[in-house]
Amino acid sequence: MDIRTSVRNRREARIRELLEEKANPASATRQESEALLQAAEFNKKHFTGSLASPLQDPVSERDPEKLWKQGYRGWEEPVPTPPASGPPRLMTGLLRRIVISALLFGAVWGVFSTDQPWAARVQWFVLDGLSREMDFAAAQAWYEEHFGGAPSFIPIFGQDPQESTKVNGEMLVPPLSGTVLQPFVVDMKGIKIVPQSEQQSSREVHSIEAGRVMKVRPLPDGLYTLEVQHRNGRYAQYSGLSHVTLRAEDWVQGGDVLGVVPLSLSSGEEPVLYFMLKEGSMPVDPADVIPF
Repeated sequence: MDIRTSVRNRREARIRELLEEKANPASATRQESEALLQAAEFNKKHFTGSLASPLQDPVSERDPEKLWKQGYRGWEEPVPTPPASGPPRLMTGLLRRIVISALLFGAVWGVFSTDQPWAARVQWFVLDGLSREMDFAAAQAWYEEHFGGAPSFIPIFGQDPQESTKVNGEMLVPPLSGTVLQPFVVDMKGIKIVPQSEQQSSREVHSIEAGRVMKVRPLPDGLYTLEVQHRNGRYAQYSGLSHVTLRAEDWVQGGDVLGVVPLSLSSGEEPVLYFMLKEGSMPVDPADVIPF
């Protein structure tokens, strides 16, 4: 007798027992208990392996809804092990960015704290990148090419360029013909200018406009600092000059030679002109009022 025949016979026997219970209710409880015990023994004895009850093998029974959410296509696919617990990916990326930013900030701070010729080039590169205005014309052209018009939520797009006009018609004379080595944003006081060439005319320092010499202070290496009171409450300081012949209370006109930037210094540093401009008591960026 095979298993299927045995199961069918037991089902028929169970049906007869149920019919007999209706006829004899007093023995229903006892017969039901005996039937449950016999069924448990039969399952334990005959149904093993692949025919075992799902209740006896909880590992093999998987939740269909959970498997569907995980994207399983078949029931025989192995369940992947969950990833090891660790810090959230967002926090890890944020921490990594903070560390990199701190390292870059420390490197830039160290470069700006060093007074060396190679550091001056790095300082200029950093300041040029931070102070250079964004090319909005290229961004506007790209936006118009892809979207067919300038965005209205960015006011600077679509504006017609206008020529800047000075409030007063006077033009200030550049103090030195050269290149700005250190912009105003470094110390918010003044700028450093390097002569354009080693010729005498390129190293001459000129007065930006008419004014009166207030102080002549000596510096190391035989250099001088001139403090000149100009018109309209404007005050200028020219530092790092040699061959100075002016004295306090002398008057100068715009374009007059105040001194000369030397070719070299005994300290080995690069000769530069440190120029500071104030309007009243407030330092201003010379590049905003003087064409360099």
